[in-house]
Amino acid sequence: MARFGIAAATSLDRWCRLYREGGPEALEPGRRGRPEGPGGRTRERELEERVRKLEAQVAYLKKSIALKAEKSSQTGRKPRS
Repeated sequence: MARFGIAAATSLDRWCRLYREGGPEALEPGRRGRPEGPGGRTRERELEERVRKLEAQVAYLKKSIALKAEKSSQTGRKPRS
C-alpha cells in the first residue's frame, strides 16, 4: 500500500470487491457529478428536440409552398415570392 500511495485498506478492499463482482471494467472511472433527475435534460436530448422541431417547421413550410403553387396553377396565376 505504501509503495502505490494507497492511504487506507478500505480502498483496497473495495477495489477487490468491485473487481470480483464486475471484472476489470468495474474499476474504470465512473461518471462524476450529480445524476440526472427523472425530468432532467441532457444537452444531447435538448439538441434532438430542437432538430425535431426544426424538421417539423421545414416540412410545414414545404407543404405550404406546395399548396400555394398548386392553388396558383389551378387559377393560372404566378405564385408570389
